[in-house]
Amino acid sequence: MRLSLHNFNSRNRLSLRLFAGALILSLFAAACGGSDDDLAAAAAAVDPVETNGGGILVKPPDVLEGDPAEPQSDLPSLVDGLELTPIVPFEYFDGTLASTAEFKGRPTVLNFWASNCAACVAEMPDFEEVHLALGDRVDFVGMNTADVSREAAVALAAQTGVSYPLADDTTSVVFREFGGFVMPTTVFLNAQGQVAGSWAGVLTADELTRLINENLLPE
Repeated sequence: MRLSLHNFNSRNRLSLRLFAGALILSLFAAACGGSDDDLAAAAAAVDPVETNGGGILVKPPDVLEGDPAEPQSDLPSLVDGLELTPIVPFEYFDGTLASTAEFKGRPTVLNFWASNCAACVAEMPDFEEVHLALGDRVDFVGMNTADVSREAAVALAAQTGVSYPLADDTTSVVFREFGGFVMPTTVFLNAQGQVAGSWAGVLTADELTRLINENLLPE
């Protein structure tokens, strides 16, 4: 499922939350949860997707259709009326206390993920690839949302090879403030402290790079 979210004012945020109330159980369970038996049955019906140079084998029903490396030609531009970044406190995995207010001053890619979200697992190596390519110009933060445990989150991060900073959002407060209702969700913040937009669903390295270049980096 892919949606482009452009405005983050209070009216839109309320609409998203009302919509989320109706869909959150079905969408979140389908994308990032469900019983082991259900996931196993669904995964058996699809071909595996190799990520991180073949180091991770993923067989979820909701990760990608077709070639996971193929860019999507219909990916829209995200900028359409910029809103200020919601100010929310959080804590990095290393224990450092922080706030989303600190993202102002540098373009930032904020990615919401969880270790039991198969689609999140599939895209994280691509995010690391783009982080290594653009890290001197764009900050990356992985916001671990409502995960089963810190140990599972740390193990998944190590397995996917991501090296950008990771933070806790165990109660999903940050996720909700940014209007999220399905994972993975990626939010693009410009250097002026504004939300350029958000993308719900998997992003490949090519798609992510294009969105960053078009919406966060000056020409």
